[in-house]
Amino acid sequence: MDDLAGKTVIIAGVGPGLGRETALVAFREGANVVLGARTEATLKSVADEVDATGTRVAFAVTDVTSQSDCDGLVATAVDRFGRVDAVVSCAALDTLFGGLEAAHDFSTWQATFDVNLFGSLRMVRAALPELRRNHGSVVFVSSQTQHYPPPEVQQMGYASSKSALTGAMRHLAGEVGPDGVRVNEVAPGWMWGPPVEGYVKFTAQHRGVAEEVVLGELTARMPLRRMATDGEVAEAIVFFASDRAAGITGQTLLVNAGEIVK
Repeated sequence: MDDLAGKTVIIAGVGPGLGRETALVAFREGANVVLGARTEATLKSVADEVDATGTRVAFAVTDVTSQSDCDGLVATAVDRFGRVDAVVSCAALDTLFGGLEAAHDFSTWQATFDVNLFGSLRMVRAALPELRRNHGSVVFVSSQTQHYPPPEVQQMGYASSKSALTGAMRHLAGEVGPDGVRVNEVAPGWMWGPPVEGYVKFTAQHRGVAEEVVLGELTARMPLRRMATDGEVAEAIVFFASDRAAGITGQTLLVNAGEIVK
């Protein structure tokens, strides 16, 4: 459909799941795609998959806890393609489990906030001049867990970081909206991709049951009786990045197969 033809999209936090899928969808829609992640091998692999010719893809090793790295990723986009039209922040530290009693000195919470909240904001701050110039779009990746703690997994610190990101998203939409910049977020629930596939496999082995049993328990409360895939979440992200969402800002879109409605 070429919804992003002629535009340049930065995707920060590219891994084998959602970041990769977002890059593939953005490229399909005509965008120049600029990838950022901490692991160069991952970047090279995804870049080759997105565009083996290298014509419409670029990347730079990027740690979103470093403002200079975020600045460098934007510079890579501008040097290569002359502009930035959208920033998608997929970087996430989601391996923090437990509740308040497990927090101890909150150091692991602080590390999670540094990636999930401040990393996203660093990336946007680096790109703001370009986004203002091009009336661009910001898309954050939040999480359903802040609205509905799943009974299977306790992630209080992670959920708190995503709640903070939602608050920042709403305020940022008001701050940069007069400049023509839109800010929205997608909040996946259980999302079928490499991390959840691994969780289902591990849980099934631990309980001594078939993977289909674990998956069925998770999807039974979803009206669609299946999980949204990471590719389907990527479609929602790219919609927000495109001009099809030109009249939308400050909003959260749950992509969750209907597990909860708001």
